[in-house]
Parts: sequence; C-alpha cells; structure tokens
Amino acid sequence: MKPALRFTLLPLTMAATYAMAEVSKIYLIVNDTYKGRAAIAPDVRNRPCVTPALLSAWGVREKVVAGVVKTPDGCIVPGASGIQLFYEPVAQLLTVEVPPNLIGGEQNALSRRWDDGVNAGFLDYQLNYGHYSAERYRDAERHYSLFVDTTAGLNLGAWRFRYRPVYQKDAWGKPSWHTEKAVAYRDIKAWRALLSIGDNNTPSALFDNVKYRGIQLASDDRMLPESLRQFSPWIRGMARSNAEVKVRQNGEVIYQTFVSSGVFILKDVYPPDPDGDITVTLRESDGTETERKLPYSAMPNLVHGGRLKYDLTLGKYRPYFGVEQQQPQFGLLSVSYGLPAKVTLYGGVLTSGLYRSAALGVGKSLNQWGALSVDYNYSSARQPRRSRPDRGGMWRLRYARAIPAWESSVSLLAQYYPRQRYRTFGDAVEQQSVYWWDWEDGIFVGDFDTEKKYRLEARYNQYFSESDSLYLTMAREARRGQDKDETSIELGYSATWGEIDVNLYAEYSRRNYGKEQGQVGLSFSVPLGTLLLPRMKLNYDHQFVKNGADSRRVGVSGTMLADYSLSYDLSTSQSQSYGASQDFSASYQYNAGSMRFGYSRGKDYRQQEVELAGSLMAHADGVTLGQTLGETMAIVQVPGSSGIGIDNQYGVTTDWRGYAVVSTLTPYRINRLSLDTFELPDDEELPQPEIEVVPTAGAIMFSRFAPAQKLTSPDVARTSSPE
Repeated sequence: MKPALRFTLLPLTMAATYAMAEVSKIYLIVNDTYKGRAAIAPDVRNRPCVTPALLSAWGVREKVVAGVVKTPDGCIVPGASGIQLFYEPVAQLLTVEVPPNLIGGEQNALSRRWDDGVNAGFLDYQLNYGHYSAERYRDAERHYSLFVDTTAGLNLGAWRFRYRPVYQKDAWGKPSWHTEKAVAYRDIKAWRALLSIGDNNTPSALFDNVKYRGIQLASDDRMLPESLRQFSPWIRGMARSNAEVKVRQNGEVIYQTFVSSGVFILKDVYPPDPDGDITVTLRESDGTETERKLPYSAMPNLVHGGRLKYDLTLGKYRPYFGVEQQQPQFGLLSVSYGLPAKVTLYGGVLTSGLYRSAALGVGKSLNQWGALSVDYNYSSARQPRRSRPDRGGMWRLRYARAIPAWESSVSLLAQYYPRQRYRTFGDAVEQQSVYWWDWEDGIFVGDFDTEKKYRLEARYNQYFSESDSLYLTMAREARRGQDKDETSIELGYSATWGEIDVNLYAEYSRRNYGKEQGQVGLSFSVPLGTLLLPRMKLNYDHQFVKNGADSRRVGVSGTMLADYSLSYDLSTSQSQSYGASQDFSASYQYNAGSMRFGYSRGKDYRQQEVELAGSLMAHADGVTLGQTLGETMAIVQVPGSSGIGIDNQYGVTTDWRGYAVVSTLTPYRINRLSLDTFELPDDEELPQPEIEVVPTAGAIMFSRFAPAQKLTSPDVARTSSPE
C-alpha cells in the first residue's frame, strides 16, 4: 500500500504574508489529488516558491529534504530528487508530483507542529425552560421545568480541567443536582497516549464500556498518521453551497468542517466508540439542514506490525445518576501488539473484589477483503443469591470490510456463550442489588434472569450516488430456556429527486414477550417558496405502525433574514391514538450562541419552551462570547475589524473588538482557520485570509490575523476574493 500523502502548509511569516498580497491564492494539486487553494509566497520570478520546509510538511522524508537542490533564494529546483512542479500562471494552478518512495516523514513533520494552545478558561452552557398547562398537568407539583447543563473548563499548559454540573427540575419529583463529569487530562506525546484523572469511560475494545472515577493511561490513535490508524468510514455527500458538516456519535460532535458546493468525501473521521452509529448533519449556507444516520463498526482489534496499543485504568465504578448501585474499585489492563503478516495478538484482564475477567484474541487483516478477529472472554462474578460465583465464557467473532469501489461497508458480529452465567462487569455490579421480598428464611426464592445463548449483528451501508444512500442493520439474540428469540431489523433509504428530498425507513422488532412491533415511514420535502418567504419548504411525514397507531404530519419550514440565521418550523399532526396536535418552533443562531422557542398543543396538553445555548471564553485579552463548544477550539482575532465572518464557524463574525470563537477543531490534524472576506468594503483587503493550526486534544488555540488594509488604488481587485 502506498503511504498516504497529506498536503500541509507551514504558517507563513508576517513578511511573507504581506508580500503574498500581490498574488492570488494558488490552486494546488498534489499527486493527482485536488487540495484546494493554498497561499505560497512567490520567488524572484513571481512563481510559487516551494521550500524544503514545505516538502517536509508534505511528508517527504527528512533525508530527501536535506539533500534537495535549492536556488539562491531558498526554493527547490524543479525535478530535484524526482519531485516535479508544474505551474500555470493564467489558471494560477500548481501541480506537484512526489514519488511515493520519497514519502514517509509525514507524522514526524506534523507532530513538530502540535500546539497545546494558550492558557484560557471557558463556560459552556445550555439552559432549557418549559411551561406546561391543560389537563395532563393538572396534578403536577409544578407547571414548569428547568434544565441547566454547564461545562466549566480551564487550560494550563498541556493540562485540561473540565467540570460539568447538571441541574434539573421537572414538573413531577424533586429537583436534582449532580456532577456529570470532573476530570483533568493531558496528552503524553512521546508515548502517543492520553493521561486522565477523574471521570471517564473505560475503552470498549475488549470489555463492555463502564463509567468510572479514577486514573487512566491509554494509547490515543488520534496522534498516529493516517496509515497507522484503524478503519475510518468514508462519509460522502453533496452540498448545494458552501456548507457546514457536523458528525456526531452518541449525541456529541466528533468532527466538524466546511465543504464547498458539489460532491464531498470525508476520509479522516474516527469515531471514538467502535460500535456506535454516527449522525451526519449538513447545513447549507441558506440555513437549511439535512440529517442522516450511518451505521458504523470499526475494523476489529487490529494494530499495525510492531506497534503496541494499551490502556490501563484504576478507579471506582460510577453508576448512572439516579441508579442506586455499589461502586467497587477495579483495575483494567488491555494490550494489543502487531505481529508480522498483518496479525494482531491482544488480551486483557479486569479485576475487582466482586468480579474477575480475562480475554485473549487474535486478529488478521485480509487486505481488500476486510479484517477478522476472534477472542474468548472468561468471567467470574460474585452472586449474592447463590453460594458459588457465576462463571461463564463468551466467544466473539468480528468481521468488517470497506469497499471503496462500491462505496459501501459491511460489518458482522457473532457472540456465543458456551458456558452459562457469563457476566460483564456492569452485570456483576447490577446483580449485587438484592430485595427483601425475594428471600425467605435466608433462602432466595425469587426468579433468576435467563442466560444468554448467542447474539448476531449485521450492518450494511451503501451509497448509490452523491445523494442516494441505503443502510440495513439486523440483530438477533437468544436466551436459554426461552421459546422466542429477540429480533430487530432497520432499513433506511434517502434520495434527492431534483429538488425533492425523500426518506423511507422501516423498523421491525420482536421481543420474547409482548406483541411484535413494526413501522414504515415515508417523508419528503418540496420547495414552496413565496414572494415573502422564498426559502420555504413543504414537509410531509407518514408513519404506518403495526400493533400501534398510524400518524401523519404536514408542515412548512425555512429560513429568514439576510444571513439565514433565523429558522422556523410549523406543522400539524394527526394520530389515531392521540388525536390532532400542532407544533411551532423558531431558532435564531447568533454570534454568541443560539436561542430557540417552541410551542406545542394537543388534546390534553399545552407547553411552551425556551432554550439558550452558548459559551463565554476568558483569555488574556478579555472575554469573548461564542457558540456551544466542542472538545478542541480556537480564538480568532482580526484587530480593529468587526463583522468579519469565519468560514470555520457558521453564523459567527468577529465582535466589536475583532474577536470570535471557533467551537470545534480536529486534534492532531491541520485545521485551516479562514476569514470570509465577502462583506469587506471594495476598498479593503485582508492580507492574511488564512492561518493553519495543529492543536492537541482539548487545546484552545489563539490566532491573530493581520488587520484589514485599505487598497492603494480603487482599481486594484482584492486578492482574497471569496471562492
């Protein structure tokens, strides 16, 4: 396999930046791959000056870079070491061809640019208030609810401190306050690992994921070059304009970027959970959003030859808030090592006072045919209802394959329990809770839970075109002593026919108790612009439910205002069980956050809700308001320039002091912070429209751009015109 070549540019000096104002940004193609527009300083002949530093940043081996032939002004000579440069001045297109055997220093060059950011603090908040009335809430203790979810963060050098308290007051029950997370963490770059102290989750490659409070040292694949990372799902789509793409897993944003109009492919998204569906949200420049769900399963437990992957956790089990359970201390160690012939040997142990488990397995890469792994896990758990511990085993077989030529991926999982009474750590903790009504004279007389026999899962994802896709997931689980197996099937198809968006999905589930459940849903969206509301769309949804109530919904939605920051949705629904209902919501996204208002009414209820979300960033230059934050973020300053848009953050412009907050960056990868120059006056230009940063996990980057300048002549066109 050829090493992957990633185009990167080192930050330019201020002098080079101002000199570059005399030429437009250059279109760049590297090894037949279009890399967008890049700002490269010109040489004495006004041609792009490719320096040895740029070669190093592009991943060319250091020995090659050290021996390359240079011109007196420090530019490489075309053809040196086989590196070819072709420049078309009229089209301002630079084509670079680098022999694959010269590539190999990509990650070493990139790791030298890892930046821990600046010392700063922030407060991220989400506040939701609801008011309820009508018959359903007549006997409620209160006729309102309040939910406040905040995260306070502080960065000091390489350390990140995060504290997340949550307050909730519902219409029924007592108000509650709890700490969802309190953690301090930092990376250890030399070890390619992350150290965390406090609240976290155990890795789920070998053992089931559990919440804990303690200390963990674990390999972080995000620090590895693309060629050494595990399988990344290809996320394809089509944008009608310059659009924002957000990728979520388990409700949290894991990746965010902007794409140009047309077909796009994201190849560097690495979900943290190896078996969790991902949701892709595409927001166009006119404010309209489309969302789709993609099944995801990582390549099973594989690392590259000679590489060691590990995680060590020491801590105390943390139950979910509101669940009364024991909190035993435990230790976990898992290790994976890459052997020759693309074979991986892995294993681990988890031990506590009430539970012990050990796992051992082997994985094999089958090249274009995917990857396969098989492992065995044995457990022993204390059982308060019996005199002897529960002991059992589980065989697990995993297979995954990505088929780029077919634009599809498939994953299979099979678990078999040959010995009864196998327990996960979570199962063991849960069964320690006993109830007095299940005992008589010290003898347990209650019912034992049935034992698992096997579980099968299959996932398939297929793209037919830029806008048409299909997914299929199937699962089947059997327990010993039960007549019926549990089965679930999900099928979804989405397509765009002209200007009509269509989604079709079907779900079926059969439990070992109760009736079968199934539903088929159809939804479509049609442009319905009017003179007053040109961006309005007509939406229709219909659900056909087996052993349930059919429902249908019709409504309109769209965006308003010149910057599309105000969106609305108005609909009416009809259900066989709940009758008619009406819903209205309006959302406004502004520089310092977002605001949403909603109103709903039905047969026996009325409710109104208001939601506020945003952030406050405190840094050396003061306090800047921003939108909701992700893990890694940036502060942008354009001195003396307010209202400058940030391409990396939808709806955000610099405030009255010239500051703005970019909420989500990708750690250990190049992030380009770009300014939107569209709103600049015709007699002004931004000499530095783009800066590159390579943040570490959780970093707060600070990027100061050169201020806007007056053009010397009104006839001179701006060189930073929007694309």
